[in-house]
Amino acid sequence: MEQHRERIEQHSGHLEHMGFTPVAARVFTYLLLAGKEGAVFEDLVEYFQVSKSAVSNALKMLTASGMASFRTVGGKRRRFFFVNMRSLFNEKEMTSRYQQFFTILDDVRKARGIQDQFDKELGEVAILYKMLLVEFPIILERWKRTIELDG
Repeated sequence: MEQHRERIEQHSGHLEHMGFTPVAARVFTYLLLAGKEGAVFEDLVEYFQVSKSAVSNALKMLTASGMASFRTVGGKRRRFFFVNMRSLFNEKEMTSRYQQFFTILDDVRKARGIQDQFDKELGEVAILYKMLLVEFPIILERWKRTIELDG
């Protein structure tokens, strides 16, 4: 993985801008590069030279959000963490996120009760999330058909 260190830093910087913690961004990028093989906890701590708790927190966040999973191999106690690509596009999970965010935006608009430029922007973003709720299942189905044809 040493040959990917610069790439990990570059991509994780983008993920940090999306709200990831620095360690979670780096761990996620590392796991993407590791592919199906994944990585064990100790390898991540050693590679990033950060505390065990920092890596543990990053892995907890990634697994809780469904962005990463783990498995044990051959009855060993070591867990291999990996990115489960299909879980990133789980229709139920994605539509739930869109619905939650739309609900938050709508509630904030009502609670503020002020019709100003910010309220207008909240409304516009809420419309986008409503559209995503409708369109995402359609797009996901098209994507599934496309990858089946290519596979």
